Amino acid sequence: MFLCSAVESFKTAVLNVPVWRHYIAFRLSGQSAISHERNDLSVEIRFAEALTDEERQALFFWGKDIFGLEDADYRWRPKDFHFITEEDGRALSHVGVLKTKVSAGGREVTVGGIGGVVTIPEAQGRRYVHAAMRRADDFMCDELGVEFGMLFCLPRLAPFYARQGWQLIEEEVEFEQPSGKAVWPYHVMVRPCG
Repeated sequence: MFLCSAVESFKTAVLNVPVWRHYIAFRLSGQSAISHERNDLSVEIRFAEALTDEERQALFFWGKDIFGLEDADYRWRPKDFHFITEEDGRALSHVGVLKTKVSAGGREVTVGGIGGVVTIPEAQGRRYVHAAMRRADDFMCDELGVEFGMLFCLPRLAPFYARQGWQLIEEEVEFEQPSGKAVWPYHVMVRPCG
């Protein structure tokens, strides 16, 4: 008999991610040569309840102001769950999740907050974080039982999330900060569960 909780099923997933390489050579004679190559990269999306110091350093300290908000000095709650995309044990991307309640339309709603979505520079463009986002979405809805996923993002990132089914909220959104309530000046997006 196989005994495994739903959380156990989220612990690891091995993915084969197709990567296409194209080579086009143009010649003065008007002829060209085209080569296509497909490689499958094997990566693992690992579920964790905490990041190690080494993972935190690799994922979040590779550049200055990687989220584009350093000057705003916002304070964000630590994430309770982490989906880390790894290749050969090296952290390449991250999606953080927390379960919380928010007030929406005069009622309290349980949401899964998404944050700390990042891919290290040398792994960007390979769609690793897309797979981690799907795993986080499934986890929020199926395991945490939230009504919606919710995230805060800069305008330049809204199309990235929209392509994954996230919807823009048009209303003003307030959130708690150490100095009191603040109004988020950019985009807030949600993704319904179910």
